[in-house]
Amino acid sequence: MKILLLVLFPILMFGQTITNESSFKTKVDSAYLNAMKGVFFALENIPERKNSISKDLITDNELVAKIKIGKGAGGVYVQSVGFYKTYKVTTEIYRDYKSLKNDGVIDYIPR
Repeated sequence: MKILLLVLFPILMFGQTITNESSFKTKVDSAYLNAMKGVFFALENIPERKNSISKDLITDNELVAKIKIGKGAGGVYVQSVGFYKTYKVTTEIYRDYKSLKNDGVIDYIPR
C-alpha cells in the first residue's frame, strides 16, 4: 500500500502542474487576442482630424481592450492593452501610410 502511494503521489503533484500551465497559457492567449481586437479596431477607425485618440472596447459589461491611436509624421502608431480576467497584455504597432494605403485601410495619404 505504501509503495502504491509513493508511486501515485508524484503523478498527482505533476498532474496539477500541467493543468495549471495550460490554464495560464489559455488565459494569456485570451488577453492577447483581446489586444489584437483592439489593434484591428484602431486600424479600421483611424481619426481623420485628430492626431491622437483613446478608446475603450467594452463587450458584455467587460473591458476587452484600451486603445491609444496616434498619428505621426510618416504613419500611425497603436497601443492596445488587452484584458482577460486578471491578465493584461500590451501590444504596440506602427504602420506607415504607404502600407496602410496599399492594404486598402486608408484611401489617401494625409499631409
